[in-house]
Amino acid sequence: MRKILSCVIAMQIAACGVFAQKNFLEKANSSFTSRNYNDAVTLFKKAYTKEKDKAVKAEIFFKIAECYRLTSNTKQSEGWYEKVIKAKYPDPIAYLYYAEAMKANGNYAEAIVQYNKYKQEVPSDPRGGDGAKSCELAQQWKDKPSRFKAENAAALNSKFADLAP
Repeated sequence: MRKILSCVIAMQIAACGVFAQKNFLEKANSSFTSRNYNDAVTLFKKAYTKEKDKAVKAEIFFKIAECYRLTSNTKQSEGWYEKVIKAKYPDPIAYLYYAEAMKANGNYAEAIVQYNKYKQEVPSDPRGGDGAKSCELAQQWKDKPSRFKAENAAALNSKFADLAP
């Protein structure tokens, strides 16, 4: 009787472990929609390791890149948008956001290429052409700086996004 009771208890514990497996993608999407981007990134990365479908993996890459973009982490978002493009994510907005991340990081020549790809995919959206022009101007200004210097007013500025006095 003890052996049978021990087996039943062991099977119930094992069954609880099966029910306790986490659906990281569902939790990550919930965190993403509630704008808790830091937690969402962690959960999306866990969901990626469990996922087999390439289309879902491309979607996960896009959401990770979006989390970094929406938290103004341009270095990380640039790397993840590159993965999104390589994974052949179907939405052309990935080209635009990838270009914007590269422009923010000073990679103007590469950003122009991505803006032009976005412009080919969505010719009605002026952001592709305008972004490419802004990169060209930024590169010109970088090559021929003016005689004026902008210095950081450290007493007024902090490392945070100061939007008002």
